[in-house]
Amino acid sequence: MSKEKKDDITFWEKAQETFKVVILDEETFQEVKSYRLSRLNIYTMLSLLFLVLTSLILSLFFFTPARKLVPGYGEIEENSEFIELKSEMDTLTSIVSNQQVYINSLRTLLSGKSDTKLPNIQSISSAIPSDNIELTGAQVAETTRSLKLDQLSFVPPLRGTISAKYAPEIEHQGVDIIAPKDTPIQATMQGIVISSDWTLETGNTIIIQHPNDILSAYKHNSALLKNAGDRVEAGEAIAIIGNTGELSDGPHLHFELWYGGYHVDPALYIRF
Repeated sequence: MSKEKKDDITFWEKAQETFKVVILDEETFQEVKSYRLSRLNIYTMLSLLFLVLTSLILSLFFFTPARKLVPGYGEIEENSEFIELKSEMDTLTSIVSNQQVYINSLRTLLSGKSDTKLPNIQSISSAIPSDNIELTGAQVAETTRSLKLDQLSFVPPLRGTISAKYAPEIEHQGVDIIAPKDTPIQATMQGIVISSDWTLETGNTIIIQHPNDILSAYKHNSALLKNAGDRVEAGEAIAIIGNTGELSDGPHLHFELWYGGYHVDPALYIRF
């Protein structure tokens, strides 16, 4: 075929030209197999192979977790799940940490040892209804900070004479009140009894968690009338005055008042 005739052949004709592909034995050069192929066959097979591979790759990234490897794909969903999980983890960590610190501080309070700060558990405070103030959710912390103790009404745990004033400098974190034998002791506010037990130093002791992050402690009683978990109302009898515990040298009530995690002078807010 002349050069001019070769130039006149179209692309389609070239694609249909057949070739023989022969497979020979390497040692004997004997023909093992042979195939007749054309450019069209090769183009078709390569195109099909490309489509199959493309479909497999796209399916892998669209329908399996591997799609997260593609930059930007699923980033919003992944970040949302991560933020939600991190928030839940932080909340649980905070709750566990606060509870542990609170338990340790209560032990210190019951033992009568000095401790300048008692962390509060807002989940307990906010669960107690208040006649004057209703707190929910995020309002608890802000309202607690702005609330003043002198705006609240306290019931004297008993009427008597103060024999020892509030003196934190000598580790006396409350007031001692003398009253006649068998005088009932009253809850200063409504709340929940979180501890009603006996300790070596403070004897029969009862501790009440009140609304608005207020806590009260009553020590050296001869008898306890309420158990942990009981709800009490303001003025309700919770114990009987006594002389129990190593730190007591006569019948009296040692009364402590805590606010926002700190002990305060009860005599500033209550008339005994």
